[in-house]
Amino acid sequence: MILPDRNTKSIMEYGDYQTPANFAKAVCGKLAHFYKLPVDVILEPTFGTGNFIHEALIAFPGAHSLYGIEINKDYYNAALRLANTTKVKLFNSDVFNFDFGDIKKNISAEESLLIIGNPPWVTSAQLSSLRSANIPAKSNFKKHAGLAAMTGKGNFDIAENIILKLLNDFSDYNCTLAMLCKTIVAKNIIQEIRKYAFPMASMDLFIFNANEIFGVNCDAGLLVVRLGYPKTKTCSVYDFYTSEKQKEFGWCDDAFYSDTQYYGLHANIDGKCQYEWRQGVKHDCSKVMELQTIDSMLFQNGLGEVLKFQPGRYVFPLVKSSDLKSYSIIQTHKFVIVPQRRVHDDTAQIQFQDPDIWEYLQRHEHHFAARRSAIYKSAPKYSIFGIGDYSFAKYKVGVSGFYKEPFFALIWGEYPMMMDDTCYFLAFEKFCDALITLSLLNSSECLDFLKSIAFLDSKRPYTKEILQRIDLEKLADCVGFAHIHNFIRSTFPDAVLSPADFENYRSALSSRQPDLFSRSYNLIART
Repeated sequence: MILPDRNTKSIMEYGDYQTPANFAKAVCGKLAHFYKLPVDVILEPTFGTGNFIHEALIAFPGAHSLYGIEINKDYYNAALRLANTTKVKLFNSDVFNFDFGDIKKNISAEESLLIIGNPPWVTSAQLSSLRSANIPAKSNFKKHAGLAAMTGKGNFDIAENIILKLLNDFSDYNCTLAMLCKTIVAKNIIQEIRKYAFPMASMDLFIFNANEIFGVNCDAGLLVVRLGYPKTKTCSVYDFYTSEKQKEFGWCDDAFYSDTQYYGLHANIDGKCQYEWRQGVKHDCSKVMELQTIDSMLFQNGLGEVLKFQPGRYVFPLVKSSDLKSYSIIQTHKFVIVPQRRVHDDTAQIQFQDPDIWEYLQRHEHHFAARRSAIYKSAPKYSIFGIGDYSFAKYKVGVSGFYKEPFFALIWGEYPMMMDDTCYFLAFEKFCDALITLSLLNSSECLDFLKSIAFLDSKRPYTKEILQRIDLEKLADCVGFAHIHNFIRSTFPDAVLSPADFENYRSALSSRQPDLFSRSYNLIART
């Protein structure tokens, strides 16, 4: 058989990683033997070249009906060879708009339905960047609020959307869903489980080597969901090849854990942070906005242009994830243009306060116009996000959201130092407060807690939601002054911290003094 041509854009647009026949066979075998699964009806909603259809018919010979859906006309035509019996019916359509009504009429409540397949390994943001039509109708299907729905949280895996759609559509049936997907999809589904109308009796994830099977460098598994009661709140993780259980993740009471065996071990830390964690500056225009230093006032942008700007009014030092390698960061070779003090500030004032910056931004206006995110559509020209009074605090304690090992750094310098949107930070005006917080966050107690609630296979293991669970008051009680003293003595030998300083810090946490948590920072530009 000659398969349709699969160019790079097609692979990206359709998440088109076809399942090899031998692996489709292994998946069907796993379902048949691990679950002793009786199957009456099979549904493959994105069947591609048909390998799952072929292997499912062999593994489940008792199935009297198999339905397949495929958007790609060439794949559909190639797979028609499998529809040579009355039990197989194939449709050339897309799963987002397909009407399952006729299929449902042919399935009784007593029959066992298996939904199996390999949905696209692509996100909505990737499809939007390709201007693809192969995307579900725009909807905030996770019910995120405000800005979160328009930025990172508005992005989702297409596979996740398909899986939730199918589970919802067949919620009244004796249904088992078995889908290949990235592990982050399984994490997202179980994390939102309390929002679903359909009941999930069990959820399992069988981890396999995606690079060996598909040539894709990501963490992936076979997700198996069985609908019904009693409802589960966790997902069990197994090795695909040995069926050995590795861990379980999900909800324990009202707390979400990446490994539930740690539930209870860190209850003395888990809670709500007294400070608010902030994400760094988001501008989506790095070639124009980010500058490399040549000397104190000369910079070079990503387009190779050499520029002369005065730092401290609209140009500030920039710290990126890759810079977070030491406990103290006081200088950086990157700067960033910050045209606003708060989100939605009018940028027209720049032309009066710094004509050089204004002329530069105007000259590159077409780069800003090309930004695709919806957050910029109704915002002032040259707008950025992740900016506020907190951005101009004298001291920050920051961490990268990207790295598997959490590492916290104290960031301070001649000018307020910005962080990019791969980083998260707490803002301080007092060096003592920042130093004690840095010591607490780098304690083994805190780092172990973070690893128990973060998903290290995520693209961004450490998010605001994860960091916001660090209760600094509980952590201070747990760690104690001796650790703080030893940490500061070894990392900041010139700093002096007394027990009274530590007690004042703890007292402020306990009383939640407004000046500690809601400070309006002075925005005095250095000239």
